[in-house]
Amino acid sequence: MNHLVFGFLRKSWLLTLLLLGVMFAGFVLIMDRNPSEMELILQDPLQFDAPSDQCESEICTSLVSLIDHAEESIDFAVYGARMQTDILDALLHAQDRGIMIRGYVDKDANNENYYTSTEDWMDQIPTIRDDYQRETQCHSDNFGTPPCTRPEGFEGPLQCVAYDLGDDQILIGGYASSQPIASMMIMHNKFFIVDGQRVWTGSANISNSGTGGYNANAVVILYSKDIAQVYTEEFDQLWQRNGACDKQPNGIEEFELASGTLTTWFSPQDRSLRYGVKSLIARAEKNIHVAVFFLTEKYLTADLIAAHQRGVDVRVIIDATSAKNEYSKHEVLREAGIPVKIENWGGKMHMKTASVDEEFLILGSMNWTSAGQMSNDENTLLVRSEKWTNHFDDYFDGLWNTIPESWQDQGARPDPESHDSGTSCFDGVDNDFDNLADEDDPGCSKTDAPPLPPLPQHQIITTQRYEKIKKQYRMMWPTSCDPSYPDWYVCLSRRFQTSCDAIPYRRFSAISDDPLHLDGDGDGIACEG
Repeated sequence: MNHLVFGFLRKSWLLTLLLLGVMFAGFVLIMDRNPSEMELILQDPLQFDAPSDQCESEICTSLVSLIDHAEESIDFAVYGARMQTDILDALLHAQDRGIMIRGYVDKDANNENYYTSTEDWMDQIPTIRDDYQRETQCHSDNFGTPPCTRPEGFEGPLQCVAYDLGDDQILIGGYASSQPIASMMIMHNKFFIVDGQRVWTGSANISNSGTGGYNANAVVILYSKDIAQVYTEEFDQLWQRNGACDKQPNGIEEFELASGTLTTWFSPQDRSLRYGVKSLIARAEKNIHVAVFFLTEKYLTADLIAAHQRGVDVRVIIDATSAKNEYSKHEVLREAGIPVKIENWGGKMHMKTASVDEEFLILGSMNWTSAGQMSNDENTLLVRSEKWTNHFDDYFDGLWNTIPESWQDQGARPDPESHDSGTSCFDGVDNDFDNLADEDDPGCSKTDAPPLPPLPQHQIITTQRYEKIKKQYRMMWPTSCDPSYPDWYVCLSRRFQTSCDAIPYRRFSAISDDPLHLDGDGDGIACEG
């Protein structure tokens, strides 16, 4: 009898071990199949009183940690470098231990980089290339001849635009820079790929004000071989460019995350504003929170106005320096009734980020400008994640509350280097790019700061009057998304006939009558392959 009991117990024990083994193997398989994850780091612009070469911000320490733990390779595409000794040292140590490093930076038409340490980086890391050849071969100064009246005293390329504000009100304006400007094609990315498995990217430049922590920035760390592969393919196009003006499109990629879904976009080939950012704004139903450095894109302005008119709660924070830009549309948005605050910190609102409906998040390196999507090298992420969107919304509310209501009034804008702008008079930085800093800048040295340069003015006219002059001012119509294509990041309109070859989407849903005839085989999936 004892033998029988012992045998039963022994078999039960073995069966238990077998079951545990199967469960563990299944757990491993499940873990292997788990979606990739992301980490979002949002830099508080009030954490530090001045730019710094010290690596104390999380956006800096996270990057150094990734570099220090590299085992095989590091690829990076950055605008340039200013100071940031710890990041350079980490790269040099990686180089010394045999890590394969490739870098790519911006150069202007004079073969120079805006950031003062870039040449030193290139001297110490010989595997860094630049885009000087593209800059000299591909830029164009042909802006055309718009028909509206040029504002007096403004000599640059002229925009002639109109916006429908509703209630029989049309806003018209001619926008031009104070000085003639030439078009530029900036290599404006800020991303690192480590071991083909991890990506660090976002809005932070490798500078004492960017990774140094003085500016408001958003950085994303992506832990995904698949996403890293997409970024590597983009980097390879930069690395092998040899002066080519364009990059080959390969379609928008969609990835599942543990906390949501993510799509990757690259400028200029993916037209990230037109096909990506505008789609989320056009579909917004509850709220839009925008935190961007520059907001000059004229069509996107119409989308924000349309969202406000259909009852969406729209709030915008832009940078004080960008509010001096003659093409900035912040006063147009204010005229439409949208609350726009201009930051008054010492550092800058340098993000290129927005949230939509507590579910969608826009991140990356691309300013909301025509150049950002049409000529610059940029990367943009559209994320569907309540977790990270709520994280940003909390951060946005905090920033919004730090800016006094007075900087929301029509016409109000703080001088970016003055006692109106936080620590800007004591931070050792030329915050308004006039080659003068702190007490040498008139905004800081005088009791009564000189007035800011004027901006081009707009007018409000009736619809009837606009009909008489509409050939002079082009109406900026907002985006409309056809519900026949319901994927969250896809926005196509029946007003614009298009083909699969002309759009960056691949494999998106087509329902109802497929009005643009993009689902050739009728299986409900359009633009396959």
